[in-house]
Amino acid sequence: MRRLAATAVFLLAVPIHADTLTDMRAAVAQLRATKPIHVSMEVQRSRKNEGRFANSQFTGSATLDAIDDDAGLHITFPRTLLERADLESRARNFDPRKPTPTRNAIDETQATDVADAVDFVQPFLRLIETAVKQSESRGTRDGRPVRILVLKLTRKLLPEATSIFSVKFTEDQMTVWLGADNIPVAAERIQRGTAGFMFIKGSMMNRSSWSFVRYADRLVVLRSDISYAGSGFGQKGEGRSVQVVTVR
Repeated sequence: MRRLAATAVFLLAVPIHADTLTDMRAAVAQLRATKPIHVSMEVQRSRKNEGRFANSQFTGSATLDAIDDDAGLHITFPRTLLERADLESRARNFDPRKPTPTRNAIDETQATDVADAVDFVQPFLRLIETAVKQSESRGTRDGRPVRILVLKLTRKLLPEATSIFSVKFTEDQMTVWLGADNIPVAAERIQRGTAGFMFIKGSMMNRSSWSFVRYADRLVVLRSDISYAGSGFGQKGEGRSVQVVTVR
């Protein structure tokens, strides 16, 4: 009896921790993004399509400033950048084959992308909403000790994606490098799958990587690198979007 009592006292004295995935969710959810932030952002976009139906290609870049505070998100494009985009449009009026990379890069820079970069909490929580831990190990990243979580994700598909079209992901895996405070310092997601209509099939691969920093009560994306590649239906395409953020 004394041994059982001692064991019971020991178990009560030792804190019972949740698993690492649960700890990470809780730690990230506590970041409320109440502190204002001012950043500069460099955006690079590239797209390439070729095949039976379309052939196009562009590579462009843009820079911007953003302030997120109690009043909302304020995005400023430099005047010189807008003037360069206007010159591209004028040149295209005389020659439709002229590329407009700067204008394309500006057009593809969405306010929601900027908002996510300065406050990635909700996007991150949505990413891991269906996550199941596959493995956990310890390592280093940029000279600091980290825990490495390998997660299996389950993407929710629209009803038409499984009725009209056949969409199947053979791989949807996310690796998270986690700091001592349970806040991620980096993450990478890789998706592979197929899509088809009747007897026509195509393949696709998406890769997304993020580097994070904790700025006060924010999870800021210092760098994101999103790419895709696909082929099928007599067409193939690829694209890449890179965003680099500097906190001012």
